[in-house]
Amino acid sequence: MVIRKGYTLMEMMVVVGIMGIVVLSAPKLFTGVYRFTQLAIARAEIQKNARGAISNINRGLRQAQADSIVIDQLSGMPPHSRITFTRYKPDGSTETVSYYQNGKILYISSGGAGGKKAADNLRYIAFTYPKTDAAYILSISLTFEKATYEGGAKALQMAVEKVRIMN
Repeated sequence: MVIRKGYTLMEMMVVVGIMGIVVLSAPKLFTGVYRFTQLAIARAEIQKNARGAISNINRGLRQAQADSIVIDQLSGMPPHSRITFTRYKPDGSTETVSYYQNGKILYISSGGAGGKKAADNLRYIAFTYPKTDAAYILSISLTFEKATYEGGAKALQMAVEKVRIMN
């Protein structure tokens, strides 16, 4: 009885074939994982921005004086992308507040001071009146967008209708 040590040519070819399949599929797997990760990160960031912005605007508009609301836009920005209103401060005085889009950034300006960044990655914002006979109800529409991979982007559109102005 002769005991042979080593591998046959057939066994070596099977191993080389299996390794070839693994090596060829690994880049696709890594690319898929990378794309999934980039999309998940973009989704989380724009959801965070959108929720924070809509909450901030909603809170501010509830304190607005209905007869002081002006909806317009900055030069070169989309229509209805700025809202300016007067609200009461805790001491009884009033201040002017603006929410507006400038490029891809949402700004808030209060008391005549310069704008402070409220959110970034903003694609579009619009303030409108859903009914012409109700000056105390507003509709807000926001779209945020974040770049992902290979020139692609993930967008999230949020709309809040019927923000009731309390004053």
